[in-house]
Amino acid sequence: MKALCAFVLVICLLLPSGPVLAAATEFSRGQTTVTVGSNTLTADNNVKYVNYTVGEVLTVTLNYSATCDIEFSGLTQRSPKPYTPRGVAGVVSNVTGTPPAGSPATSGSVTFDIQFTSLKKAGKSKQFGVAHLKLVLGVDDDCDGSIDDTVNIGVQLSVSTASHP
Repeated sequence: MKALCAFVLVICLLLPSGPVLAAATEFSRGQTTVTVGSNTLTADNNVKYVNYTVGEVLTVTLNYSATCDIEFSGLTQRSPKPYTPRGVAGVVSNVTGTPPAGSPATSGSVTFDIQFTSLKKAGKSKQFGVAHLKLVLGVDDDCDGSIDDTVNIGVQLSVSTASHP
């Protein structure tokens, strides 16, 4: 009996004293198709995360492809309201994209970190927020091998503290 009590005591000491936090998980991902001249582009544009914790840093990768050459030009926040609804705020950092300027290709990706610093409360325990971004790509609009146009593709990234959006 003493051995059993000692075992239970050790197990209790090893258990965490506070809540166990789960990392956010991607719930869904959408795509959009945009045509610029003769070039048709497809890009990830609507990503939803669940089980998010305010302040958690998410590393996100968006993929894109095209029928003719493209090159990464940037990822910016929509202006004037980059986060919705009112009261939601965040930070985007560490943006890297391919293909780089001067090395066009027919596919690429952008990877970035995003951290929501405040969310909107909904109900008793759920919080949520949306970041509105613009993926900026240089585009070969006539498929002649040179980049001669730019396209802005709207991107929404949603987070929810619940297990569903």
